[in-house]
Amino acid sequence: MLAPLLRVRDRLRPATGPEDEHEPAVQKLLNSLARKGFVCADVGANEGVMTELLARRVGKSGRVVAFEPHPDNAAVIRRRLEQRGLGRRVTVREEAVSDGSASTVSLYPGRHAWHTEWNIRGHDIDGRATEAVLEIPAVALDAVFPPGSRLDLVKIDVEGAEGLVLAGMRRLLAEARPALVVEFHDADAWASRAILLDAGYRLYDTSGTPVADDADRVYHCLALPAGTPPPGD
Repeated sequence: MLAPLLRVRDRLRPATGPEDEHEPAVQKLLNSLARKGFVCADVGANEGVMTELLARRVGKSGRVVAFEPHPDNAAVIRRRLEQRGLGRRVTVREEAVSDGSASTVSLYPGRHAWHTEWNIRGHDIDGRATEAVLEIPAVALDAVFPPGSRLDLVKIDVEGAEGLVLAGMRRLLAEARPALVVEFHDADAWASRAILLDAGYRLYDTSGTPVADDADRVYHCLALPAGTPPPGD
């Protein structure tokens, strides 16, 4: 059995602690995209650093739905939001986001069972196979946000399952047309960008520079409906 994750209270840092340095380019991008009143989805919320950022940006009139399949991580998010007084703005769902083909999926540890790398792909980010630890509920974003729902911004960080998430939100891409910030972990995930291109999206790096359709993998991408300028333009 895997060693338990650190206790919730031991994994929380002050609001201005070292976590503020986590993926600063992504934080800057999300900060520039999110607005008061927005509806946002944080897919692969981990410990809730980006969830908290989004909750602050959307304000009392907005809403954030955070998806985090590992119960220990989800507990950290809830505690974080409670401490910051942001709980009413966020719904934390202990589910994996996938393509909707199955109601449950297996959850696998990443390298050294780090809390940042739990995944539904069955291997760590170096490609080494790992053994399933939990069976967890799985949902597609198209099911969570039914037709007519508002969805303005989606952050995706799911350790290689990006293609499954995108496949499960084809209707939202066509109808709600949210902005997306996607972390593409490997070549297979990068190939799934075709779903975005087919939906009429354009890709940019975190600085707002366009990414060519046939470009090599870009780790962090901003995806916007064609005709929507990136922040700063």
